[in-house]
Amino acid sequence: MSLLYVRTAKTASSTVNAWLGAEIGSTFNQRFLTEPPNDLKVSKALEYNHYIFTTVRNPFTRAVSCWQQSIRSSWIPKNASFEFFLDLDFSQITNTHNKTHVIPIVEYLEPYLCDINKVVKVEHLEKDLREIEEKFNMKKRPIKAYNRGTYRTPRDSFDYKSFYTKERIERVLDKYADDFIAFDYSKSIDF
Repeated sequence: MSLLYVRTAKTASSTVNAWLGAEIGSTFNQRFLTEPPNDLKVSKALEYNHYIFTTVRNPFTRAVSCWQQSIRSSWIPKNASFEFFLDLDFSQITNTHNKTHVIPIVEYLEPYLCDINKVVKVEHLEKDLREIEEKFNMKKRPIKAYNRGTYRTPRDSFDYKSFYTKERIERVLDKYADDFIAFDYSKSIDF
C-alpha cells in the first residue's frame, strides 16, 4: 500500500498508528522528519508518490495535553502551572522527544508541510480515517484510543471554557499561532 503516516505528538498518533497496523509505514514522532530513519521514509514516500497524511489537533486542547505530558514525562516540575509551560522557550529544549512533543505542529512538519496529501483533524478522526480506508480499499479497522494518560479526563468532561482565561487564550494564540492559521482552527474557545 502506498501510504505514509507522519506522526505528530499529542494528536492521537498512537491511535492512528495502531489503526494502520504494521504493514503500513509511519514516521516516529520522537525524532524530527529530517533525522534518520524519518528522513529516509519521507524521501522514499515522496520519490514513489505515496499518499502522505498526518494528524493535527485544536491548539487549545493540544496545549493542555502538551503541558500535562511535560509534567508526566518529568521534564518540568510536577506542580508546574500552565503559565510556566507557556513561558518555556521551546527553541531552547535540547531533548528531541520533549521538543517534538510541545512545539507547534507546523514547526515539526515544516520541511514537508506542502507535501502532505491529507491533514486529519483529531476532532474528525473517525470520519477522516474511514475516508482513507475507502480511498485505498482498506479493510475497515477498529479505531481504539491509545495512550490516554491517567492524568487526562475525557475530552467532553474537561471544561476548557472554565480553564481558559482571557490571558491563557492570548498566550496559546501567540505560542501556537502558525497552527491556528495553517490548520484553520478557530481562535476562540467554541468547542
